[in-house]
Order: sequence, then C-alpha cells, then structure tokens
Amino acid sequence: MTKYLSSEPITHLFDQLPTDMIYYEIFPYLDYNSRVTANLLLPRRDRLRTPLRKDAVLEFQFMLGSATIASLLRKQNNAKNKITRNRLTLKIWRVMPLFSPLYQYKAAFRKVVAAKAVELSDPNHEGIANVSAYMRKEIKRLCQDFLLSLETSNPYIRELEFSFHANGDWSAVSTL
Repeated sequence: MTKYLSSEPITHLFDQLPTDMIYYEIFPYLDYNSRVTANLLLPRRDRLRTPLRKDAVLEFQFMLGSATIASLLRKQNNAKNKITRNRLTLKIWRVMPLFSPLYQYKAAFRKVVAAKAVELSDPNHEGIANVSAYMRKEIKRLCQDFLLSLETSNPYIRELEFSFHANGDWSAVSTL
C-alpha cells in the first residue's frame, strides 16, 4: 500500500524546521502560488491566514461592473453605424442588472442611471424616436424592468468606500 493511502500522517521537510524560520526566512522568497503550496504543507495550526477585508468582494464587483459598463459605453460612443449603436444600447441595459453593486452602493450612479431609464422608457423621447419599433419596444421593456428592480429587489444600501494602497493598487486582503 502506498504511503498516501495509509492512515499514518505524511511528513514533510517543513515538519522538521522551526515555524518562525519558515515564515521569516523562506516565505519572503516565494511567489504567491509557492507560498500557498508551502502553507498547505504546514500543520493546520501553524498555517498563516490572510483574511479578506470586509468589503473586498463588493469592491471587486463594483470595479468589474464599472469596467464592463465603461467599455460598452466607449464602444457605443465610438460606433459609427446606427444599428451597432442601438445594439450596444440594448446590451448596456441587459448587462446593467448583472452588476447591482454599481447602483446599490453609489447614490450618484443610481440617480443618473434611474433618470436615464425613466427617460428611455418614455416612448415619446426624441432619442428613440428615429429607431425601429423593435428597438423602442425592447428599450422600453428593459428600462421599465430595471426601474422595477431598483424599487423592489435592489434598494440603495450605503455608500461604498474603496481601500487603495499608498501606491494606488487595490488589494482584497487586509494590510496590517
């Protein structure tokens, strides 16, 4: 029977080294993946833990959503073809509900997006007067559904503050 299938514990070189030597002499020279692997080789009680900050997941969702929406808005702004611009408009309103932290944690963004949704859901709005009937019907439906979700399932929670390092980088782990 191989050693890995037996009930006796597996021993490593790390079991014979003092823990402080591993932390202070070896870990600083390892890259992230090697540190994670080395940490897993340590006994459970000796492993280093680096917890995520409280709002790290929300901040990441916010940054991902804002990058996605900004990219679509740039493409829409640079589109020369009217059909392409209309398709991108529909895509923006289809993608917007996927990133609820954008409008649940930033009041200014929520206000602007809600105003634009009200504006586009009006069938007499001059911005959608010269588009196809399908586009008018679909943009009206998407905007009304979005406004309904703002009122029912996506209320404003609070303002989200971002935590950046001194050099401007963002990190999900707490820095002590």
